[in-house]
Amino acid sequence: MKIARYSYQGAIAFGIVDDDELVVLTSDPMFAGFDTTGDRVALADVKLLAPVIPRSKIIAVVSSEAFLLRPNTTVVGPGDAIVLPAASDRVEVDGQLAIIIGKIAKNVSVADAAGRVFGYTVATVVTAADLASATRAGAFDTFLPLGPIIETEFDEAATSLRGLINEEEFQAVDLGDDDRTTEDVVAALVSFASSVFTLLPGDVILAGPMDTPADVVDGDTVTMSIEGIGTLVNPVVRPA
Repeated sequence: MKIARYSYQGAIAFGIVDDDELVVLTSDPMFAGFDTTGDRVALADVKLLAPVIPRSKIIAVVSSEAFLLRPNTTVVGPGDAIVLPAASDRVEVDGQLAIIIGKIAKNVSVADAAGRVFGYTVATVVTAADLASATRAGAFDTFLPLGPIIETEFDEAATSLRGLINEEEFQAVDLGDDDRTTEDVVAALVSFASSVFTLLPGDVILAGPMDTPADVVDGDTVTMSIEGIGTLVNPVVRPA
């Protein structure tokens, strides 16, 4: 099931994607379930927003033993600009899978981890690569585009990610690794994160290789795609 968060006629709402329409939900399905209002709106008539705004935390797993936290103010949606900060002269992007937690999780086993996941979306992870502080480097507003939708029935077994800058490919990777499928990687990351934090509904865990970033400059367009989820496009701007 594909879930969209969108703006329509001045209001923010949630809907189930049904071909070129949205079946309007009564509220945020992560907390209120999938009851519908009976209304439909055309996808062409809405503005898609970031499908989730984390209420607690965004966890970027750096390795099997390390992670970084990003503020929820880094999140923007499809079509929103990645704004280059004055403090940095070198900004890079990297595509990743965003795992969205749906149930409270603490010290969950790898076997039970999948049951805590609400769904998945595409993430463009932006970093000011020339800043010494890793936390500061990823904390600027607009540094985490998410979208275009949440896929709740995503087939993680064999998943590829593709990244382009101005239609030139810079990233084409399998989100698993040499010994594990994407499904195995997701379960391990959720279990690992829950051993440190209590994971809350709406928390986001970023999963990806993090070894194929590319620099971006003012005027670029970044496109990230994950098969089975969709394509996320964001322009890059540097304020005058």
